[in-house]
Amino acid sequence: MDVVYPILIGAGVISMILALFIKRKSPIDSDSATQTVRTTDKAELEKSMQKISRQLKQENERLSADVQDTRADLLQEVQQLRRRVEQLENQAKERLPIVETTEVKVTSLPKESVTEVDMLALRERYRRAFELAKEGLTYDEIAKRLGAGRGEIELIFSLAAKNERGQADA
Repeated sequence: MDVVYPILIGAGVISMILALFIKRKSPIDSDSATQTVRTTDKAELEKSMQKISRQLKQENERLSADVQDTRADLLQEVQQLRRRVEQLENQAKERLPIVETTEVKVTSLPKESVTEVDMLALRERYRRAFELAKEGLTYDEIAKRLGAGRGEIELIFSLAAKNERGQADA
């Protein structure tokens, strides 16, 4: 493999040198020949550019006509759909009786009963958390079962631990 690279590099250098010598041997009258070739190339390029320009204009006109036709068809279809929606709305109004709305008065519970209900729910939640802990569940498992966050469960147990320490000190 080490020999391949120098051989390839050598072949490339030789081909470049040959290309330089071949270009230098071109005839002296090449300037006049290239000028005529350039003028003919320029004329051909202009003709092809004009042809492409005409083709582009024709294509643009065709596409514009297609867009206008499609737009007209879509507008007509929208009008038909609007008429159909109006017909359906009228039919629905004729078939369905008008329902009168009635007000419902909600009476609120006294504040004391609301706080009592909240406290009972919290006590039940705490009791259930301690039962699950006695069963040997982790904080994550307890949180999943109670639908609470791990931080809330940790807080419950840390507050309970502080409360037990306070009772033991007394």
